Amino acid sequence: MLSTYAADQSYYKWDISPEKIDLVDLSAYFSGYEGSFVLYDLKDDTWSIYDMDHATLRTAPNSTYKIYDALFGLEEGIITPKASFMAWDGTNYPFEAWNADQDLYSAMESSVNWYFQEIDRQMGASALRNYVKKIGYGNENINSDLSSYWMQSTLKISPVEQVELLKDLYNNDFGFTPENVNTIKDSICLFSTDERSFYGKTGTGRIDGQDVNGWFVGFVCTNGNTYFFATNIQGNANATGNSASEITKSILSELNIWE
Repeated sequence: MLSTYAADQSYYKWDISPEKIDLVDLSAYFSGYEGSFVLYDLKDDTWSIYDMDHATLRTAPNSTYKIYDALFGLEEGIITPKASFMAWDGTNYPFEAWNADQDLYSAMESSVNWYFQEIDRQMGASALRNYVKKIGYGNENINSDLSSYWMQSTLKISPVEQVELLKDLYNNDFGFTPENVNTIKDSICLFSTDERSFYGKTGTGRIDGQDVNGWFVGFVCTNGNTYFFATNIQGNANATGNSASEITKSILSELNIWE
């Protein structure tokens, strides 16, 4: 399965000490899929990885990219933390949640493509290319249709790079406006209690009507630590972001990071 979709994809050349990596066998969670799981422990500065080969394979980010696209839009002032409304233009989309006015939070929750495409349209290719390069997003290749470069197209990123970027986002190593970074964090917060908060974004890549590339990326904040994760699954069908999310939650539960 992997070779079908990975034949023209490059690998991330990761410069890291092997002593910081714990290779784990999580194959039981990936039945029916090629895939990988990457976890970074901020406190211990260590990595746990299932399938190192796949973990460094670059593939299309699909909707996980919206985390950063929205951040770029905030930095450009196209949307702001207090004013992120966009009106629906009446186009009939295949998902009912898309057929409505949106703000950043609703657009992120329902993964509303047109909202982020409008951010890109207003930003333009030149500014967008500069932002992608500034944060070092995967292969940095947006040289395709501005409406779909992140959807099974030219832009590609590996699970390891997804985790590294989430860590940089969390620490704001990009040097972006702190309020904008905090707004993005809030927009992907899925669950929060006094003890821990869970942040994440799914992504699904479809080819010829089949879901072939599923992502779930995010981080868990506890009172004593923060854990960053990325799960990618690939298959001939049913490789969805929701499936990647369920796999991730099961693994995090086994690791006593999430219940």
